[in-house]
Amino acid sequence: MKKIKLIYFLAIFISALGIGQEKDQRGCTKHLVISAKMNFEDDLKNKSIVLYLKGGIVSVITKNDREFEKSYGIKYHDFGCVLPEDFTYYEIYNHYVFQYLTEKYGNDWKELMNKNAFGWKNHKT
Repeated sequence: MKKIKLIYFLAIFISALGIGQEKDQRGCTKHLVISAKMNFEDDLKNKSIVLYLKGGIVSVITKNDREFEKSYGIKYHDFGCVLPEDFTYYEIYNHYVFQYLTEKYGNDWKELMNKNAFGWKNHKT
């Protein structure tokens, strides 16, 4: 009986620790923006820019996407059916890629790009 009471007490105590602990959305987003920007800048210097895609069971990368990669020097990364838990970072990173492509190539790249990219639907075209 003492073991049951102890287990019950521990379960309540541990669950109480989680109450009132919320993520600081503003701080979290600010951190993600800084992280995504720094990683994009590093990737730009290293010529290893990536566009992150929402995939599925079957890869969403096509033959045309391989041509896009060659033409614009950008690699696609398809997460497949296992999406990251919080994909805000990937939307922000892709935003920097979209800006870069527009500055360097104008709007031509938009027709050829894989529309499964994180953040594409929210991107101003």
